[in-house]
Amino acid sequence: MLKKLLTAVLCLQISHSVMAGFSAQQMEGHLTTLIPQNASATAADGAKYPVVFFLQGSNGTNTQARLWAEWYAQYGIASVMIDSAGVRGMKRLFGIDYEADLAPALEAVQGNPHLDFSRYAVMGFSRGGTAALDSGTFLLSTQPKPDFVFALYPGDSGQCRNKHKDPTKVFVFYGALDDWGDYMGTRNACSRMPGIYGNASFHLLKDAHHGYDGTWAGKWQCCGNRTFTSEPNPEALQTTRDLVLKEVQKKWGLGAPQ
Repeated sequence: MLKKLLTAVLCLQISHSVMAGFSAQQMEGHLTTLIPQNASATAADGAKYPVVFFLQGSNGTNTQARLWAEWYAQYGIASVMIDSAGVRGMKRLFGIDYEADLAPALEAVQGNPHLDFSRYAVMGFSRGGTAALDSGTFLLSTQPKPDFVFALYPGDSGQCRNKHKDPTKVFVFYGALDDWGDYMGTRNACSRMPGIYGNASFHLLKDAHHGYDGTWAGKWQCCGNRTFTSEPNPEALQTTRDLVLKEVQKKWGLGAPQ
């Protein structure tokens, strides 16, 4: 009985922390914005850049986001990396729900003259991919909705939700060898998304593990000491980049790399 009560209290606390969220002022010091190099010249002409907001994985770093942000910058796309761990005074985000962080991050950078919020996307990795999929719940009615959500190897406990509605387009990428995806049927749940949500698509990547878009290879443990694998896969990364680039170039009217 005591165990059930403690579990209920813990769930309530986590739910409350998600619903309460953070203010834009609290979030502001935990955002890293990357602007393409020619920003000064274009800003003088009143031009603005499309922007991608990143939600980090439960490891609490933005290493993956930084790699993607530098790639996006080549095509004239700005980035805002959200430090969800830092704003909570934590090093890791295990067991924490932080999909509500997108809304205050949007508000915190709304005065940036380089950013075009009529052209933006959300991208997340692992649990951050889950947060990206769920972030639509917390966007205010007055806030713009993203053109795209790019969720890499997301999902949790056999679930893969989508809280974004049309016209937002949702893309989920998963490695065929991702053992996190095997755990509790999470990858299968993500693969069923197109049949449930009309704005979602699922992309299975051959021979790819968890973290295929990163640089770190190794084993990690979670969920009762189960062991999972992370491993870079350049071919899977290129496949993901090609699809992402095709979509954003078509929607945002972008040209060749700068």
